[in-house]
Amino acid sequence: MNGMAFATYVCGYCGAEQSAQVSPRTCPRCGHFGPERDFPTRETLTIREQNDRFRAGLVSPTGCPLPGTVVVTAGIRGRGRDFETAAYLAAATDTAFTEDNDPWGDHGFGAVEVNGDKLFWKIDLYDRAIEYGSDEPADPARTHRVLTILFPSEY
Repeated sequence: MNGMAFATYVCGYCGAEQSAQVSPRTCPRCGHFGPERDFPTRETLTIREQNDRFRAGLVSPTGCPLPGTVVVTAGIRGRGRDFETAAYLAAATDTAFTEDNDPWGDHGFGAVEVNGDKLFWKIDLYDRAIEYGSDEPADPARTHRVLTILFPSEY
């Protein structure tokens, strides 16, 4: 064509897909009109699902099949094992995603509360060598997730 890249966007209300050069604002099937966040790419939805599975793997008896590492900051570790465990549980079960804390819709960042303290968690997507950002973040064979749990003051 003209060299412009197309992506597949998915309506967040009815699931209809459409290919376009830029994010649509209206769904041709259901007529929903909304912001870019309402029309994520298929890749974003794949990354979202993988990020959710990775976090859920923290509390699953079988773990998570996606490659990754979980780290906590010195501030979290310094509050003791019970606090650290509660932080893992809070990050693993977080479902409170909004435009403010998840602007790209990939569930790669969250804010939770543990024992009255606000914490952040974030997932970074690296290459398998953990040296650079992943060039194919939706491909688990080429991506290593790093989940970090921290206090906002450590961000």
